[in-house]
Amino acid sequence: MLIYLEQEAKEYPLTKEILSRFSDADVVETWHYKNVFDKKIGYPTEKCLILAKSDRLKLFSVPENYGYPDCKAFFFVTQLNCVFDCAYCYLKGAFKNDFPVIFVNYSDIQLELRTKILELRHGWYKGKIVLYASNYSDLVGMESLSWFHQSFIPFFEQFDNVLMETRTKSGNIQSLLDLDIIPQNTEIAFSLNPQAIIESYEHWSSSLKSRISAIKTLQAKWWKVGLRFLPLLPVPGYVEIYEQFLRELCQEIDINNVNSIFLATLIYNKQDWITIQKKESDLPAGRQGFKLLKDLEVGEDGLVRVSAADREVFDWLFRKYFGDRVVRDYV
Repeated sequence: MLIYLEQEAKEYPLTKEILSRFSDADVVETWHYKNVFDKKIGYPTEKCLILAKSDRLKLFSVPENYGYPDCKAFFFVTQLNCVFDCAYCYLKGAFKNDFPVIFVNYSDIQLELRTKILELRHGWYKGKIVLYASNYSDLVGMESLSWFHQSFIPFFEQFDNVLMETRTKSGNIQSLLDLDIIPQNTEIAFSLNPQAIIESYEHWSSSLKSRISAIKTLQAKWWKVGLRFLPLLPVPGYVEIYEQFLRELCQEIDINNVNSIFLATLIYNKQDWITIQKKESDLPAGRQGFKLLKDLEVGEDGLVRVSAADREVFDWLFRKYFGDRVVRDYV
């Protein structure tokens, strides 16, 4: 293990916990994490980690038509990059290398979250407030390193009508079960795709069987569980592939006990789309992400999407199984 340690992150409790756990790691100090993170790295990054202090706290409004309707919603960031390697992931366009970054100053981030929530409440907004935590990392997949949920799930329990959503492709939920609580203000949202698509495009992530098992376990313990069918991929024969997938899924999972259901297909800005294609084309033969990305369409607004016809087919197919419970999380 190689750990890059930002100087201002050295004294935080989480830093000390991680360093004590990896006492045999090679630790390299750096003045600022971007001295490493903003460089193209040519060597393998699977056993590398950056510990940093978030010097520009990261809480910002979600775009229109994203996620839950009729609420005040924000992204917040405690980590960058993911332990999984999905061929279509927009993080490949967002960052220059694959180093996972953990911002260890959780107390500062929680203070910003508290300030925003109280600001809204003092402004007489009584509606739902949603905080999306997992747009730059799979936090369940990183839990054994970051202890994110151990810190943030209890934090959010103190507020009324507030929901934290954390999305994952991991079936490893033992750390959540170890909390020994039933949180009211956290939704664990599982990204789901047919197993053949997981094998082709969602490298290193948990199998569909493992994700379904995790969903059933959390449901049995009364956790809020969401289903995120994203991104939906128009691979050859996708209607039959997804139809069989949905039929089997509905036999496995108590759909009536699901907290929310969102759909999304691929969507990028043009520069990220170009960057991701370049990264995928440089990978060994057998990776199918390059062709999938190449077949997308550039719209008049400059965004790159799956075709409108395919989006409508997906919308019809999922409403066939879930009706009006589906939220179309794309434009």
